[in-house]
Amino acid sequence: MSSNTVTNIFGKNYTLVVDQDHPADLVQQIAQLVDERMHQVKGELRAGSPLQVAILANLNLVEELLSLQEDYASTESDIAQRTSRLTAALGRLFAEVEATDSAS
Repeated sequence: MSSNTVTNIFGKNYTLVVDQDHPADLVQQIAQLVDERMHQVKGELRAGSPLQVAILANLNLVEELLSLQEDYASTESDIAQRTSRLTAALGRLFAEVEATDSAS
């Protein structure tokens, strides 16, 4: 079931549809992040239309997202490599234990 939530971004109210996959608190949190970033960009620009501010703010957000995705992929790869090395080390350890038990 969907409903609406009203949020304010850069001094303008927007009525947005919310549903199970996009609950009101998440939509409000996203809107607040966009609003904060727009005000940050506006403070750095000194001049610029709301459209320019929105575009630059969202370019900044996408750059941050891409950087986080890259960090995540790198971390995921590192975890996979460490897991593989740990699995191999445990395999060797178990083989040694079995060989020792067989020799006894």
